[in-house]
Amino acid sequence: MDDEHHRLVGVAMATQFQPLRSGYVYRQDRTGRPILVTAGERRGFVRAFGWKFLAHVAGFMAALIMAAMVTAHFYPKGNETGGFVLMGGLLAFIGFGLYASVKWAMHAPSRVLSDRPTLSNGAGS
Repeated sequence: MDDEHHRLVGVAMATQFQPLRSGYVYRQDRTGRPILVTAGERRGFVRAFGWKFLAHVAGFMAALIMAAMVTAHFYPKGNETGGFVLMGGLLAFIGFGLYASVKWAMHAPSRVLSDRPTLSNGAGS
């Protein structure tokens, strides 16, 4: 995958970085403490998130298929109330897991950069 595709799938990560003359300022969720990073570090975080995003998409699709298979195994007619309840519960579980996993991936720079000092002026410009 080339850099352009990584930028497309890593756009959510890229929004956490503000450009500076001497690199970028990283702020977790765009509101966290400002941390100075190089252009190469930013590119690495965006690229890594691009791959993680694709893995999340594949995992989500696989989880949906497995949830449908489990529901169909226990409720083969497809119109039983229990099947709707089971599938709804599985979808809620999958949704929560996906949210938590994406949030963890989005906060990777904070974990890597935790020992870096906060940018002194805090302005990011």
